[in-house]
Amino acid sequence: MEDVMGNVIIRRRSFWEIMWQDLKELPGKAKRLIWNRGIKLQWYRLWVREDEAHQSLDMDILALLDMNPQQREAYMWDLVRRRQISHERDIERRAARA
Repeated sequence: MEDVMGNVIIRRRSFWEIMWQDLKELPGKAKRLIWNRGIKLQWYRLWVREDEAHQSLDMDILALLDMNPQQREAYMWDLVRRRQISHERDIERRAARA
């Protein structure tokens, strides 16, 4: 009987530890959903920069964390499209200088 009660207490403690970890993670998850996956991505999509090395063309790993597979695929296609446009603009700018 003591073993059963000990297991129940251990399971209950583990449950609360898991719940605590989930609660501690909420602010970070909310920030990723609102900032990384929302505002920042929309800001970067406003216009495509001429500089290929601009930070808006880097892959945002934090934004990818909370995306489902369809959103990841759309994000990757959009990133590739913006990088290609930026690359072409960079080539045009260098040709204009030469």
